Amino acid sequence: MTAEICHIRALNTGGPRYEKSQSPEKRNAASNLILMCGRHHKIIDTETRKYTADVLLAMKLQHEERGVTEISPQVTRVAEQLLANYTRISVVNNKGNIAIHSPGAVQANTINFTTTRQKVSVAPPAGTIGASASMSSYCSYLIDRYQQYQKGDPTGKTDFKYQAIHLALKRQFKGPWKLLDEAFFTDLVAFLQARIDATFIGRLNRSKGIRNYHSFDEMPRKPGMS
Repeated sequence: MTAEICHIRALNTGGPRYEKSQSPEKRNAASNLILMCGRHHKIIDTETRKYTADVLLAMKLQHEERGVTEISPQVTRVAEQLLANYTRISVVNNKGNIAIHSPGAVQANTINFTTTRQKVSVAPPAGTIGASASMSSYCSYLIDRYQQYQKGDPTGKTDFKYQAIHLALKRQFKGPWKLLDEAFFTDLVAFLQARIDATFIGRLNRSKGIRNYHSFDEMPRKPGMS
């Protein structure tokens, strides 16, 4: 949900649709503001003959008649302060509406947000590989094994290639592996095992009849882990 607050009659002298007789209070009043995406904000401020104040007021009225809630600049500033301190948003099953703190919730089907944090974490929802302790643990085990084999390659031809496994997983499965549905577990395991077997140490072990990894069923389970 991205939008810009646009002035129907410009805030400053010389701006689009500026009206000299309008008071400063009315210029910043909610009645003189309309929400637009960034692209259409530029269009209405460039094509002022087409998008007159009367046209924009009619557009605003149409939106209000459809039940779109009007947000005043004062409410906007409060909302921005709340969202700036908001650190966690939960989305269930990757569908439905997003609501942030009812009552007076901000709701949308899609929400785009920026953050000053260097990393944003997404908790794997139920039914994904990351939400299963046993599946997630086994995949992490295979990834670690692959990285160990690549680091230990005596030929030196694979220096730092062990770091690329996560990028390879994203390319293969079109996103973070922990967010994959459990139905992809077999494919994910097969992909990782094939990568391990293809390493120098993996090929050497196989030629000697040495196993490169345990199977999923052989992995120890912690109490309560299924």
